[in-house]
Amino acid sequence: MKAILVDDEGLALKDLERQLEKIGDIEIVGKFQNAAAALQRVGELRPDVAFLDIDMPEISGLEAAEQIHKINDDIEIVFVTAHHEYAIKAFELAALDYVLKPINADRLLHTINRLKLRASIRPASTEPPVATISCFTRLRIEYGKAEPFSWRTVRAQELFAYMVYKRNQPVRKDILLDLLWPDTEYKKAFTQLYTTVYQIRKSIEAAGLTIRLTNSGSDYYLDLGNNRYDVQEWENGRLSLPELNPETAAQHIAWLRSYEGDYLSETDYVWAENERKRLRDIWYKHALSVSEMWRASDCRKETLEIYELMEQRFPFSEELYFLIMQFHSDNGDLDMSKLKYDQLCSMLHEEYAISPSVAVRQWADATFR
Repeated sequence: MKAILVDDEGLALKDLERQLEKIGDIEIVGKFQNAAAALQRVGELRPDVAFLDIDMPEISGLEAAEQIHKINDDIEIVFVTAHHEYAIKAFELAALDYVLKPINADRLLHTINRLKLRASIRPASTEPPVATISCFTRLRIEYGKAEPFSWRTVRAQELFAYMVYKRNQPVRKDILLDLLWPDTEYKKAFTQLYTTVYQIRKSIEAAGLTIRLTNSGSDYYLDLGNNRYDVQEWENGRLSLPELNPETAAQHIAWLRSYEGDYLSETDYVWAENERKRLRDIWYKHALSVSEMWRASDCRKETLEIYELMEQRFPFSEELYFLIMQFHSDNGDLDMSKLKYDQLCSMLHEEYAISPSVAVRQWADATFR
């Protein structure tokens, strides 16, 4: 059984450690003299039980217990205290037991036996599934089951998507109200916010996921834990690419092709537009770098292939049309260059009822006259 010990008094911490080692069957995986440090490590250490002193500065043992249960509700809590009056509060927090200071060896043994008994009758827990949250094209959560992740309401789905966008940072409640219920009376909007957060938590709980949506006064905070997020993984993939050259180009193109579709493009979330544009810009600039490398290497077939890939993603980009026109012209194929210019004129007229820019028209006049 793995345990962490938290007590701001060093001598008390050592005494508890000594007595637990004497009893045996307890592996002490962490000792801390402040609760904040323990809370930072509890998810990583994954103890079965936390022995918490109650009277600690900054974060008390009672507050730490609440936070630990938010991280992992299966962790048993044993309070260590010099005050009887904490007993009632301890059991309100679903603590297994409390031990009075100075610690009596027999009383501590009784607590350890209770822990063993609880562990023996508790159903064997299975590892929670590692989910993949996907936001390319639309919001999806894949968590190892055939049935799709269930959203109680469309508003719950959007709120979760926004919290994923703002993951690992606090989001003020008033911002969420303005974003999702801008025309709703303030008190009613707050009620809807709380209801929606509750719905999200219940959906996460029903799926058995380790995602945490927590409340800290005026803010909400989404912790994805060890679950995967496709947008972050895609961005991280670019950072791990080797230096771009003809030998490594295949890896760069594979990364470009892994872009499954624009960020939440099947939704009408107004707030998603900036992130959508940011990710598109990342893709476009990298594809442009690949095309420039192929052109500099005089690899015409490969250059046209990357231009074709770029056109699939950016079919209405005048800049891209112009690059392809110039490429054909530089390679002596004025007929293909003129064809591309005519396609640009038709596209701009049909989509936007405009003509090509002055710079493009002047280039065309000078090239095709």
